[in-house]
Amino acid sequence: MSSPQERYLAAIEANRKVNPQTMDDLFKQLPPAKPEQLLGDWNGGYFDTGHPVATQLADIKWVGKSFRTLEDVDPVIIDQGGKRVSWGQWGFASVREMVYGGTASAAMIYDDRPIFDHFRYVNDNLLAGVMEGKGLGHDGPFCFYLKR
Repeated sequence: MSSPQERYLAAIEANRKVNPQTMDDLFKQLPPAKPEQLLGDWNGGYFDTGHPVATQLADIKWVGKSFRTLEDVDPVIIDQGGKRVSWGQWGFASVREMVYGGTASAAMIYDDRPIFDHFRYVNDNLLAGVMEGKGLGHDGPFCFYLKR
């Protein structure tokens, strides 16, 4: 049987529509990420679960996140003419450890939005992410990932 990390990598490589509950269940099987593991610039991707956030991110040309420090996070970096720039419309964020799915792990907390991005460790160059919170309404969690 393959590890949760191997199954997560396979889901990225498959690049096809997936059930959001399946991805959330897989996310919860991954080991926690430490806040310091988030530091740096990351490229982002997401799973096709039919979540409306995916359309919004595609429309703005989302490319990733920038964790300058644990207190200074730019959660929405977009592609503007081949250059990574801050989108700015969702504000900034900070990082703490929070419990999600019964496990304490690194989480990004938006300063101005009732949204949390929870992270789990896949490998040194890949983090699994789940966005959740009241700011998403009734659409449920949004499953994404960050790559170095």
